[in-house]
Amino acid sequence: MAESDKIRVLIVDDIADTRDNLEKLLFFEKDMQVVGKAATGREAVTQAKQIQPDVVLMDINMPDMDGIAATEAIMAQVPNTQVIMMSVQGETDYLRRAMLAGARQFLTKPVGGDELASSIREVYRLQQTQRRFVVAAQQVEETDQSTGQIIAVYSPKGGTGKSAIASNLAVALKLLPGNRKVCLVDASLLFGDIAVMFNINSSKTINDLTSRIDDLDKELLNDVMTTHASQIKVLLAPANPQMGELVTADHVRTVLDALRREYDYVVVDTQSSFQDQTMAVLDAAHRIVLLMTMELSSIKNIRQFLEVAELLGYNDEKLVLVLNKADAKFGIRVDQVEANIQHKVAAQIGNAPFEMVNAINRGVPLIIDQPRHQISIDVANLAYLISGTTRTSREGARPQQPKKEEPKGLFARLTKR
Repeated sequence: MAESDKIRVLIVDDIADTRDNLEKLLFFEKDMQVVGKAATGREAVTQAKQIQPDVVLMDINMPDMDGIAATEAIMAQVPNTQVIMMSVQGETDYLRRAMLAGARQFLTKPVGGDELASSIREVYRLQQTQRRFVVAAQQVEETDQSTGQIIAVYSPKGGTGKSAIASNLAVALKLLPGNRKVCLVDASLLFGDIAVMFNINSSKTINDLTSRIDDLDKELLNDVMTTHASQIKVLLAPANPQMGELVTADHVRTVLDALRREYDYVVVDTQSSFQDQTMAVLDAAHRIVLLMTMELSSIKNIRQFLEVAELLGYNDEKLVLVLNKADAKFGIRVDQVEANIQHKVAAQIGNAPFEMVNAINRGVPLIIDQPRHQISIDVANLAYLISGTTRTSREGARPQQPKKEEPKGLFARLTKR
């Protein structure tokens, strides 16, 4: 591995033996290089400005300038550097102060070699992702404004209804005035459900694009994507998890870039993960429809994701927080949730488990099957919110609903009875 490709680490500790021990722990990590060692906080700030390390290992307790103050100074003057704070004390207050100063992780001494290397790689990945987002944002600003918008539907917790909302939202965007070109991408690469949502039986998937990624053009996209009765185009996930593993983050970025040049809206269903492929979608997205339900575990995960999103540089306009399966019976008020996560809920979608499950089993999105249902109205309102389109009150200006698709397959026919 070339020196320029290695993770460059600066070690800061007032005890010489500790500095040397940390350097020894990293000696056999082939993707890392110790580029400097500092004995004081002030020395750490000076070295960080000079050598621009990728990661700083910072002891919290030092005599002249403690690790908190040194971290604040480094983050202000060398913003591309990531800091991992270390301390013999593991109290919550130390962790809170470290994170407020800008540290990305907190390790309790003594630190094992595996834990240390894993933490360095993790914060380095965050740094690289943040840089990619900045570059992507600059590229979006520089490109023709006529290119389409990428709308990622995401939740850090499974079971929030991502695939159902993504499917209905794609149709709702198609129904907006202006006859926009809309496509739906199933980027849940291991266990995609979009084929089920639309009752699509096709052998062509995103793998057919990645195998010819250098030849990607409009004709190839049209050949691989499936046209639904609603006139949206659908790009299916791989047929099995093994094939899904073959799709890389670079593949995802290239495919999305090609799609946004052909479509007004590219709606992307995602995995509930921080895998590179999912991060590639979130980085590229103009809007992230962030789904939350009224479960404490979901609220907790959303709060943690919002913290990560801030570190990644995602602004508030990029994040559209949506409360799905909203129901007053759960005993938690929306204003209480907003106060807890320090973020406003932009839209709410009601709770109709029977109707949604029935629509999924029939392979007909609810917004097509029951366009006057409250869920359909809620999704349509979300589409108007995302597009910035003003809803008209005139009956004649309402978009025409597509013809209902008759359910196909034995199971669908039986459930129709």
